[in-house]
Amino acid sequence: MSFLIYGASGYTGKITVEHAVKIGLKPTLAGRTESKVKPIADAFGLEYLIFGLEDIALAASQLSKFPLVLNCAGPFSRTAKPMVKACLQAGTHYLDITGEIEVFELVKSFHQKAAEKNIIVMSGVGFDVVPTDCMAKYLHEKMPDATHLELAWAGLGGSISHGTMSTMVEGLGRSGAVRENGKILTQATGKEGKVVDFGSKQLFCMTIPWGDVSTAYHTTGIPNIKVFTGVPKSSYNMMKLQFLFNPIVRIGFVKKRIQAYVDKNITGPTEEQREKGKSLVYGKVMNAKGDVAEARLKTAEGYKLTAEMSLIITQKILADKTLKPGYHTPAELFDAKLVLEMPGSEFY
Repeated sequence: MSFLIYGASGYTGKITVEHAVKIGLKPTLAGRTESKVKPIADAFGLEYLIFGLEDIALAASQLSKFPLVLNCAGPFSRTAKPMVKACLQAGTHYLDITGEIEVFELVKSFHQKAAEKNIIVMSGVGFDVVPTDCMAKYLHEKMPDATHLELAWAGLGGSISHGTMSTMVEGLGRSGAVRENGKILTQATGKEGKVVDFGSKQLFCMTIPWGDVSTAYHTTGIPNIKVFTGVPKSSYNMMKLQFLFNPIVRIGFVKKRIQAYVDKNITGPTEEQREKGKSLVYGKVMNAKGDVAEARLKTAEGYKLTAEMSLIITQKILADKTLKPGYHTPAELFDAKLVLEMPGSEFY
C-alpha cells in the first residue's frame, strides 16, 4: 500500500519525492493546489490528491486510504494540528519535518489519543531533529545521570529553502527558548553566544529555539537543555538589538512585505550544494557532580538528510507492526544509531 506525502510541491517535498522514486517507492502526492502538485506527480508517474486541511472530516476521508502521511507542508504551526486530528479520525500514522518547539509540544499532547487509535505521531523526522536527537540519546547513554545538555549544530556549504525561510518569517518577533529544571522558558534568541569546537572547525554559535528543547527532554529526561547554531558574529551582534525591532516585525503588514521578498528570492540549495554540503553536530552533558561527556557528529547536508531520513523512518514504521503507538521522538523510538543510517554519518 502506498503512503502519502503532503506538501509535495514545496522545496523539501519535491526532493523527498525524487528520492522516494529513486529508491523504488511510489508514494501518492498531495497538496492544496492542483497546478502545483499535478506536474510533479506526472513527472514521476505518481498518483495525486488535492485537498486542504480546513475540513478535518474531508481530510480524514482522504487520509484513511493510507497507512501513513509524511507532512512536508509548513509552516507546521498551521498544518500540524488539523493534520494530526484528521489522522486520528483516519487511523493513519503521522510524520512531519518540523523544527518548531510549539509543534513538538502540540503533537506530543495527542499521545494518549494516538495510542488509543493505534497510530504513531512523530514530528521532526528530518534534519530537525534527527541528528541532534540522536546526539542527545548517544550522550545520555554515556551519562545516564546527566542534568544538563548542550547541543550545537552548523551547516557547511548549503543554503536555506523557501519553506524554511517562510517558517522563520512566521516566527519573527517571537522569543527563543531553553529548558530549565524541566520547564520550557522563553529567552531572547541569541542571548548566549560562544565558540564551539566541532572538531574539524571552531565556529561561533548562539542559542536558538531549536526543537530539541522539546524533543531531547522527551528522549532523555535531562531537565536543562540549550541549543546553539553556527552564525556569523555580526548576526549575533544584531540579535542583541532585537528588542528594538521585534515590535515592528510582529506587525502583519511588515511580515507580508518580508514574505513577499522571500517568495520572490529564496529557492533553496542546488543539488550540487546538497551533495557537497555537510552538517556538524556537537553535544555535551554534565551531571550534578560536574562530570562532563561530549561528542561530535558529522552527517549529510540538512535538506539531503531530511529527504532521505524522513523516508527511512517512514519505511521503518510501515514495516514494523510491533512498534508502540503514541507520540515518539526519532532517537527515542529507533535509538541513537538511527542517524548512522545516513551514508557518511559518524560519531567521533
